Amino acid sequence: MKMKYKEIVVSYDKKNSTVWLSMDAKHRQCFTFSMLTEMLDLLKIIDQYGSPCEKRPGEVKYLVVKSENSDIFNSGGDLYYFSSLVRAKDKAKLLEYATACIELVYWGLTGGKRNVTTIACVAGDAFGGGFETALACNYIIAEPQSSFAFPETLFGLFPGMGGYALFSRYVGSLEADRAISTGRRYSTEELIKLGAVSTKMKTGEAEIVTKKFIKDRSVNNTAGLAIHKLKNQINYNDNENLKYNIKIWVDAAMALTEYNLRKMETLIKLQQRKM
Repeated sequence: MKMKYKEIVVSYDKKNSTVWLSMDAKHRQCFTFSMLTEMLDLLKIIDQYGSPCEKRPGEVKYLVVKSENSDIFNSGGDLYYFSSLVRAKDKAKLLEYATACIELVYWGLTGGKRNVTTIACVAGDAFGGGFETALACNYIIAEPQSSFAFPETLFGLFPGMGGYALFSRYVGSLEADRAISTGRRYSTEELIKLGAVSTKMKTGEAEIVTKKFIKDRSVNNTAGLAIHKLKNQINYNDNENLKYNIKIWVDAAMALTEYNLRKMETLIKLQQRKM
């Protein structure tokens, strides 16, 4: 069963209780506000009905986040939108965007009202908010050529949707600080060693490997669910902390200079080229 959205592609594997959410950006390869809105709409439906369709209630146990673009998972926040709002001094709209982001992050961490297990299936690059999205999921499965980074410091910002805390869960505060302050890229192999990536898949085998991962976990679902609940209790899933993050992020964004915004334009062109 497939659902109709404009910037995400959704399918429901009812047999395996799995929703596949595939990002399908139409204008810039990033989290546009319209994409965020569609994702939140889907998650609210799952919360309410236990399936992606209100006419067919079910019991979703897994949500897999992936990309329709095999070269890039997601390049992060919509920098074109950010720069427009900063120049217009529209703090309210920027806060609205950031709030939508942390709602998604929080759902990824907790699995919503249904305690769904979330899996990021990463093919290609995951930058900025794309990296945060992967880290917010309970598990990351990635292709060997994928790379991960927080490039925000290049234009005077930082990953404001929980990136520091999300990454430090695996690498500690010192390495998380280094990752954010330098914009260093991490390979899949490096993140496997650090414990952030659970499984490596061969190029083009995302669906096969992810389904096997789910099947292996489902053999003893009682234990798997218990571990999932324990991870949620231990991990960074405090919504108030996320709200504090975006407050600092919005203030920092509104203080960006024209020089910072011009630096941002280089990455805006990259987001457009990735299409």
